[in-house]
Amino acid sequence: MECYVQKFNNGTLAPFQCNNVNGSHNLITGVLEYSEYGYEPSHAFTYLFIALFGIGFVAHTLLAVYWRTWWCLPTLAAGAAVETIGWGGRVWSIISWVWSPNEGGLWFTEFNSFIIQIVCLVIGPTFFSAANYILLGKLIVNAGPSYISLHNQSFSTLFIIADVVCLVIQGAGGGIAGTANTSAGSDNGAYIMTGGVVLQLVITVIYIGFFTEWIWRRSHDRPAPRQYNPFSRFHKKKANVQLSPSATLLNESSASDSPSIGMTNMKPEDGYSAANTAPVRDTPHMISEKKIKLMCGLIILGTSLIVVRSLYRSVELTNGWDGAIARNEALFLGLDALLMALFVIAYGVIHPGLVFGKRLF
Repeated sequence: MECYVQKFNNGTLAPFQCNNVNGSHNLITGVLEYSEYGYEPSHAFTYLFIALFGIGFVAHTLLAVYWRTWWCLPTLAAGAAVETIGWGGRVWSIISWVWSPNEGGLWFTEFNSFIIQIVCLVIGPTFFSAANYILLGKLIVNAGPSYISLHNQSFSTLFIIADVVCLVIQGAGGGIAGTANTSAGSDNGAYIMTGGVVLQLVITVIYIGFFTEWIWRRSHDRPAPRQYNPFSRFHKKKANVQLSPSATLLNESSASDSPSIGMTNMKPEDGYSAANTAPVRDTPHMISEKKIKLMCGLIILGTSLIVVRSLYRSVELTNGWDGAIARNEALFLGLDALLMALFVIAYGVIHPGLVFGKRLF
C-alpha cells in the first residue's frame, strides 16, 4: 500500500513510506503524533466537564423556570448547552481515534468532531457575556438609573447587539474552518474566529468602563450630567403603542400637577437628559443594599472569568491550529474549561432570580 505526506499547506500530496506500527513514533518528527489536537484529549477531564456543563444546563433551565427569569434561558442555559455540545465533540474525538500510516504515522480522529468542539467552546461564552450585560442592565434600572452616562433603555440593547455580532463572526469563522479543503483555508477560519473573540474582549472592556462609572457615581451620589440614549426613539414608539389613551391623559395631568416630575421627563427622544437641568435623583430602589452588592460581586466575578478566558482565546489561534498554545491542553483546561465551569456554577449558586425573580410556586 502506498502512503502519502502533505508536501505543502495547499493539500498537495507526495508519496511517502508507510508506518504500520500502531502507536509508534512518527517517521518524520520522531515523536508520537496526533491529528487536529496535537495531543490525545484527557479522558478524565473530558468526561468531567461534559458532566459539569450538562448538569449546569439542566440546572439553569430549571432555575430560569422556577424564578421566572426567562432571559436566563437564551443566555445562561443556552451557553451551558453549547458548552455541553462542544465537550460532546471532544468525547466523539476520543472514541474515534484510529491509526493512520500516512504522514509518517499518526493517530487520526474525525475532523468534524474537532470542528464541533472548537466552534462550540469558542462561541459558548458569548451567551454568558449576554447574561452579564442583561444582569447589569436590570441592576442599573432598579438601583440607580441616573448614575451612568448610557441610558438604561439603551444599555442592555446596545451590548446584546454587539454580542450577537461577535457570535456571528465567531460562527462564520467556524463555518469556514469546517468546510475548508486545505490547512491554509482552515487557518483563515481560525483567524476569523479569533477576530470575533478579540472584538468580544474589546466590548467587555467598554462594558467594564460603564460598570465602573455606575459604581463610582452611585457610591458618591453623583448622577451623570448627561445620558445618551441611542435607542430612545425605538422605546418611545414601543411605549406609545402600549400606552392607552386614558393612561396618556393621566400621565399628562400628573406631569402638569408636579413640576419635579415634569423636569425628570424632559425630551427623552433627544437621546440624553439636558445638561443644563438639575441631575435627576433616583427614587428609592426596591432591592436591599445587601442584594445589590451581591449582584455586583457576581458581575465582577463573571466578567473577570470571561476576560481572562478571552485573553487566552485571543492568542490561542494566532498561529492557526498548529500553534504551541492551541496544542497545549493544560492551558485550555485551566484558562477556558475551568473558568467557564466556574461561571456556570457561580451563576447557579448566586442566581439572578434571587434578586430579580418571582417564584413559580
